Amino acid sequence: MKFLFGVRKWLLMTLLLGGVSVPTYAQVFLRFPTDNQALLNPQKPQDFYMYVDRKFEGLVSKPWEGGTYGFTRTIVRTQAGLVATKFHEGIDIKSIKRDANNEPLDEVRPVLAGKVVHVSAISSHSNYGRYVVIEHRVADGVFYSLYAHLGAVTCQVGEQVGTGNKIGVLGYTGAGINKERAHLHLELCLMLQDEFEVWYKSLKFGTPNRHGNYNGLNLAGFDVAPILKECAEGKPFHLGAYIKSLPVHYIVRVPAKNGMPDILKRLPFLAGSGSKSPKSWEISLTGGGVPTKITPSAEPCDAPVVISAKSYPFTQLYRTVKRVSGSGKAPKLTDSGKRYIKLICQDFE
Repeated sequence: MKFLFGVRKWLLMTLLLGGVSVPTYAQVFLRFPTDNQALLNPQKPQDFYMYVDRKFEGLVSKPWEGGTYGFTRTIVRTQAGLVATKFHEGIDIKSIKRDANNEPLDEVRPVLAGKVVHVSAISSHSNYGRYVVIEHRVADGVFYSLYAHLGAVTCQVGEQVGTGNKIGVLGYTGAGINKERAHLHLELCLMLQDEFEVWYKSLKFGTPNRHGNYNGLNLAGFDVAPILKECAEGKPFHLGAYIKSLPVHYIVRVPAKNGMPDILKRLPFLAGSGSKSPKSWEISLTGGGVPTKITPSAEPCDAPVVISAKSYPFTQLYRTVKRVSGSGKAPKLTDSGKRYIKLICQDFE
């Protein structure tokens, strides 16, 4: 506990004195980013979420569930039945305002006051199309909101924006979207690494990183839908409490050779209690890859290893964004999983 107290005390002082300003407001309420608030009507989710075009075993459908957060896409047949295996890191909000040519007109606004930290105005530079990232600093850390597939951007980097400010227009830029499926792809994210560019270059992707630390690979998205609903009911959002409440799908033990993971400096609530002199860190992760706790451990290890994983009647690949393979009894990091853990722990050349 002494080690834990020391970590949290140091992190708190870093936040207070190192430029991460704690806001003066005591409670945080997120707002809907467009005028579409049909999420509040549980009988009509199809009015809020944009469907996906699905073709499976010769059947064509347009399920609205494809616009929700989580493993909602790419159906496969398993011994446990049909399973959606592709992870959708945000929610897709349907357009409700169109002109005579069916072009979307919906204004897009921030879900919370913050600072515009990234604008990608050239649609071909990302599968997100035109997108904007806003930084939100709250009492227990910092998180980001991302607004993608915009038809137009009306804000600029460095601008302070509130929930009433227009930052863009909903659109259909990016990969695999047409005018009929125009929507806002909205994410709430944790940034994994301040040195993302170093990790990116070490893997030699072959294409330049045009987005700095705000590349989607460096932003772990969590579900905004339940937060929007609770805030609409008058319940404030608490970042730390929400992240710690997310279900853990697997835990990875990593060597402590590189010191404290960078993400703990931004999110001190992730620190779990453990060894005073850690030889490793045990990172708890959701299936989508959101870290929910990082615990100092006395157990040594030479390389990252999965020490536990939730059991499924099918391969772990289907519930870990292909970062873990095998079964719940014999889980193993894939090459993609190893790269992801290296990004979190700054274990790269």
